[in-house]
Amino acid sequence: PGIILNILLLYLIKRFSAKSLGAYKYLLSIFAVYDIYLTIMHAIIDLGAVVTEHFYGVVSHNHLDTSKFTSAYGACFMTPFTLLNIHFLYRYWVIKYLFHSFFLNGTLYYFGGVFAKPRRLSFRYYICEYGLDTTEEGYAEARADLARQFNRSDIDGWFVYHDELRISARTVGTILCYDVVMGVLTTSAALLALLTFRQIQAETTLTFADRHSQMRILLAVCIQTFVPFAFVYCPFLFFFNLPLVGFRLIWLAATVSPLVHSVFPALDAMVIILLMKDYRKGALLLIIGRQQRVVSIASQ
Repeated sequence: PGIILNILLLYLIKRFSAKSLGAYKYLLSIFAVYDIYLTIMHAIIDLGAVVTEHFYGVVSHNHLDTSKFTSAYGACFMTPFTLLNIHFLYRYWVIKYLFHSFFLNGTLYYFGGVFAKPRRLSFRYYICEYGLDTTEEGYAEARADLARQFNRSDIDGWFVYHDELRISARTVGTILCYDVVMGVLTTSAALLALLTFRQIQAETTLTFADRHSQMRILLAVCIQTFVPFAFVYCPFLFFFNLPLVGFRLIWLAATVSPLVHSVFPALDAMVIILLMKDYRKGALLLIIGRQQRVVSIASQ
């Protein structure tokens, strides 16, 4: 469903985008393409949560002998937060600089290039791959026990080792580092949303129709931001963070987290299709298969 819905969204963007969207349609296209990539990655990796007496973490069911795929998965699923900040920044610029298209287009691609550069992904990947402490006494034995559960001689993944929920400072620091990154991105998105809302309210040159249109788009971006927050960050928070403070919700989080991660790309596309009027009408047109005739009467 994620691939189908995002391909549909790309088609709707191409065919039904209003001219007033400007370069924003390219941002929507980038997000749709990336969601297709995430869906394919999820299918290839087949992420699964594991919980044992001394371990909790994630493995790739299709690549059980290496942690590289789980690390890549964690790094790539943080990118939507960055893209959403670019969304909000663009919406703010549209109002602040009153549709200066040349400035917006140039700056949009500049920031898109900066935030999407591979070194950002590399940084997140190395945090995942090398951040957790694997040198603690008992880690190797716990890993061997987990491998036997999968009928394998060896297994690797993104594991948090604990001895009666006592976790090493290095592992805690890695988890908190991820929390800080996602917290900063989420906070900056909320701040940009508030600034954009205030700018729309304060701008006196906007017509009623333009103001309504900008508010509708801002609402769509806000809901689109809530989707990765609820379906990417919150599962991470419940699964990896709550045990640090003594909560025992691991089994529930282990069951739910992979499921909600898998539906995130599809929900992302649904939000845009349902909330953007042009795309909603375009989707209905494709589904119903009929187009209303518009009769124009010319008078001389």
